[in-house]
Amino acid sequence: MPEIEYSNPSRLSVAAGRAAISGLLLGVGLLLSAPSFALDETKADLRLSVSDDFVHAPGSVVVSARYGGAWGARLGFWARESHVERSRAHFFAGIDYVWTYSNWRAGLGAAWIDEVNDLNGTHWDFDVSLGYDLSSRVFVEYRHHSHGRKLGIRKNASNDGWNLVGVGVIF
Repeated sequence: MPEIEYSNPSRLSVAAGRAAISGLLLGVGLLLSAPSFALDETKADLRLSVSDDFVHAPGSVVVSARYGGAWGARLGFWARESHVERSRAHFFAGIDYVWTYSNWRAGLGAAWIDEVNDLNGTHWDFDVSLGYDLSSRVFVEYRHHSHGRKLGIRKNASNDGWNLVGVGVIF
């Protein structure tokens, strides 16, 4: 039987994993609560962003676009890779649902990444996000892509996750 290798999580990755799980549970709770629909102010728009992984692959730059309202589609590509082994990710596509309240945006969805590596672990990953609109044209956001090993999904696959912080423009 082949030996299974597990990544050695640092304190920061454990904290990021707990934050992602908390965000996921909060998103599910909001989805299931009737008042969340009354608070939703999400308008259809095009959002272009540039993000950098600040935990496991500093210097990896992701450029992405999201179009939609509450439900949206996202496409993106890695403009620069850093600290990622053999299987370099090139692009991703995904769908998500975003809740908006005032200038805050929280999202939950799924993303398909073209290559599997130690950061995403599988092609299909969760996409959890939190953003803030600084103005009607500029926003900042945090995105986390991972397959959910900490939730008990595919425990044998590596899953440090992509932790992306970025800035973007709204059209």
